[in-house]
Amino acid sequence: MRISGWAALRGYTVVVYGFVYLPIMLMGLFSLNSSDMIAFPLTGFTFDWYTQILHDGRIFKGLLTTMAVAFPVTIITTVLGSMAALVLTRHKFKGKTAFLALLVLPFFVPKLIFAIAQVTFLNDVGIAKGLYTVWISQAMIILPFVTVIIASVLFRVDKRLEEAAGDLGATPWQTFRRVTLPLMKNGILAGSFISFVLSNAEYTVSYFTSGRAQPLSVLVASDFRFHLSPSLNALAMLIVLFNILVIVISEWFRRRSVQA
Repeated sequence: MRISGWAALRGYTVVVYGFVYLPIMLMGLFSLNSSDMIAFPLTGFTFDWYTQILHDGRIFKGLLTTMAVAFPVTIITTVLGSMAALVLTRHKFKGKTAFLALLVLPFFVPKLIFAIAQVTFLNDVGIAKGLYTVWISQAMIILPFVTVIIASVLFRVDKRLEEAAGDLGATPWQTFRRVTLPLMKNGILAGSFISFVLSNAEYTVSYFTSGRAQPLSVLVASDFRFHLSPSLNALAMLIVLFNILVIVISEWFRRRSVQA
C-alpha cells in the first residue's frame, strides 16, 4: 500500500511539473522554428528570432527601463529587508507580532487588489505615475521575500559570537560590522538576487503604476495580446534563462551561508 501511495505521489508530482514547465519547453521549441506560425509541424531550425529581438530598439528601451526599476528596488528591499530581519531575529519588543503580520501582509493580498489600491492612493494624493512609483510599489511586495531569506540566515548565526564580541569590549556597531554583517553577507546577497529577479518578472503592479515608462514585462505582455510572434518566444526564453542564472547564483550564496 505504501509503494502504491508513493507511486501515486510521484505521478502527481510529474503531472504538476509537466503542467508548469511543458508550456515553457514548447515556447523554447517554437522560438527555434523557422516559420512565423506558432504551430506544428515545425518547418526548420533557426536563430533568426533571437537575432531580431537583440536588434529591436523598442525592446532594448524596455530592458533599460526594467533595469532602471530593478536596481533601485533591489537596493531598497535589501537595505530594508536586512534591517527588518535584524529586528525580528535580534530584538524583543512589544508589537513584534503585529510588525511581522504587517511585513508579510503582501504575501496574502492579491496583486491586482494591491495594484488598484496603489493607483487609487496615488490619484488621491496627486502623485503622477513614473519610475519612482514603480520602485515604491514593487518594493512593498518584494520586501517580505527578502526579509524572510535574510532572517533565515540570521536564525542560524550563533548569537554567542556576538555576545563574545561584546564581552571583549566591542561596541554594538563594531559587533555588527565585524561579526554580524560578515555572517549575514551571503543571505544579503541571496536576498538581493531574488529581489532583482522578482522585480524583472513583476507585471501587474508595474502595469498599473508605471505610466509612460513601461518595463519590459509590460511591453511583452502588451505584444502577446495583439500578435503572437516567435520573436516574443525568443525574448521570453532569454528572460527565463537569465532569471534561472540569477536564481542559481542566489542559491549558491544561500548554501554557502548555511554551510558557514
